[in-house]
Amino acid sequence: MIFFIRNCRVRVSFYFFALLCVAAFLDRRGIMMWGLLAALLHEGGHIAAMLLIPEKTPDRISITPFGIRIENTPLCEFGNGNAFILAAGSGANFLCASVTFGFLPEFAAVSLVMGIFNLLPVESMDGGGMLLILFAKFMNGNSAVRMLKIVSYMTLCAMAVSGIYVLIVTGYNFTLLGATASLALSEIKRKTGRNNNRRGSIQ
Repeated sequence: MIFFIRNCRVRVSFYFFALLCVAAFLDRRGIMMWGLLAALLHEGGHIAAMLLIPEKTPDRISITPFGIRIENTPLCEFGNGNAFILAAGSGANFLCASVTFGFLPEFAAVSLVMGIFNLLPVESMDGGGMLLILFAKFMNGNSAVRMLKIVSYMTLCAMAVSGIYVLIVTGYNFTLLGATASLALSEIKRKTGRNNNRRGSIQ
């Protein structure tokens, strides 16, 4: 399905709707469905904030089972409006959690966790982008990026240690460890993509 918001082309994959159907029929507790809706709400917050700033309006948005891809200038750039856009995703989750807490506690809890998770000071997360903007106010761009990498590494190490501790204590809960592994893989993928781009530009 393809539609337009202003000059932004939005494409929703058929497989995304298929995943929603599978989640609705197979996920008895509804956690997967709530997670998908919380993720959509989070990205919707980013998109709404972009639309409020004309020069930040995205060119294309693709919604697939693997996530939402927003094609626009990088959100972690140091320009005006980027911190607002980065914070809008978690802000939408927190607002939804406060509104639905009384009658949809499961969705409120998932949305709250989604908002907090995206504010982690890791390079690939919204929190990392906001921290980079903050660092850039007190140091040059290269130093700000290096500082963010150090904070990201320390955060992932702390999460890994905490995840191992939780797994040992509970004997079965590997949620935090899995989230840490997912973030670490995301960081590796980002670095690999950057290296490939550099090699391509040299050639």
